Amino acid sequence: MENNKQTIEKSKKKKWLVLLLLLLTFLAGGLYFMNRSNEPVGLMSKELLPPVGDASDRPIGEQAQELADANYFTLTINPLAQFVDGSSEGTLQIINPETNVYPISVVVTLDETGEEIYVSGAIQPNQEVNKVRLLSPLEGGEHPATATVSIFNPETLEKQGATQAALTISIEN
Repeated sequence: MENNKQTIEKSKKKKWLVLLLLLLTFLAGGLYFMNRSNEPVGLMSKELLPPVGDASDRPIGEQAQELADANYFTLTINPLAQFVDGSSEGTLQIINPETNVYPISVVVTLDETGEEIYVSGAIQPNQEVNKVRLLSPLEGGEHPATATVSIFNPETLEKQGATQAALTISIEN
């Protein structure tokens, strides 16, 4: 009989222990759900950024900035090109800043006739063109022109796009 009482007592202890563990589990779950943040988690498009892997917040920001920089293009071109006479060397300032990753080329055409009067060739990032000679002589005066800037992929050298800037070609004599 004493053996039977011990078995019943052990069984009661096990039941209480199981009930206590269940109660603690529910209590822990309730605390978790009450204290968790309801703010949405920010997601970044896989197409915009490389895989995150083990990166912390700072490298993710740096990766995003590098991608933004790679997709951002700036150009500096002086809107007034000046020449002493139509056949001499003059100033036409075109700068491809070092912040660009894209090589460019520039073709200047006269608005009135569409004639090409200057072709630059490749201008790499951190290079500039200052002094140029026109392909054909121009008469004295102001000549409206357009600079068409072609932008190339730095790895494949394929044309990625183009932009235009208005210029005035000023010939003094």
